Amino acid sequence: MATMMVGDAALYYREMGSGTPLLLIHGTGGRADDFGAAIEALARQHRVIVYDRRGHARSGAKPAAVKGYLNRQAEDAAALLRGLGAAPATVVGWSMGGLIALCLALEHPDLVSRLVVCEPPFHTVKHMPLSSVAPFLKALLLSAIGCKRAAVTAFLRMTLRGPDGASTYDSLDDETRQAVLENADILLHELKTGTGEEITAERLKQLHCPISAIVGEQTHRLFTEAVQRLSGMLPQMRVTHVPAAGHLLVLSHPATFAQLALQP
Repeated sequence: MATMMVGDAALYYREMGSGTPLLLIHGTGGRADDFGAAIEALARQHRVIVYDRRGHARSGAKPAAVKGYLNRQAEDAAALLRGLGAAPATVVGWSMGGLIALCLALEHPDLVSRLVVCEPPFHTVKHMPLSSVAPFLKALLLSAIGCKRAAVTAFLRMTLRGPDGASTYDSLDDETRQAVLENADILLHELKTGTGEEITAERLKQLHCPISAIVGEQTHRLFTEAVQRLSGMLPQMRVTHVPAAGHLLVLSHPATFAQLALQP
């Protein structure tokens, strides 16, 4: 198992393919394996690097502090790219990974040649739909009383609910669901760290690399509205909608995800 020490964290990572570097950053409670079949598709044209973020799955260390959390995660990604001699890279971030990718590009523009964000929850805490407030608070309450797995389940059932009211959380295979539940502590910690509110419109003006966004047409409005907010601040950002896909589009539509991530 390949690891790189970054501060007090031994970050698990793996590589596949050759060519120009491409870094994949997973979402809250996730792991490198979440990109599944998309890794092989991307590796046909790129040197793909994928890793477990600090505190997730095979990457140890305590979670980063709530204050400065996003920046700490971005610094880990920067250290990984530098340590592997993989810069500048195309950086692809899914969900919370998209916010980390944005922060990385702003803090270390020399490391990022192109940016792809897949349904980043940009400023969703500040702009949460009323219908999502109660489930979100329920998850926090369950967490506070020690019912961590129930809290994670409540949160994911809400965020993975489509326009028809059905949640794709209930259709996850046992292995994937178990992996998320094993990351319950870090997932619940990450819920307290915000959704990139420190990334302001003024800061986004400093972003000069090409950027594109991917969003599923059947995803929760949390994410469609988040991408709309980001697009309003980044008019140069190209947005592509994937039909019949929700927030788990990386798993359900790996070939489409890879194709869109590869588009210049």
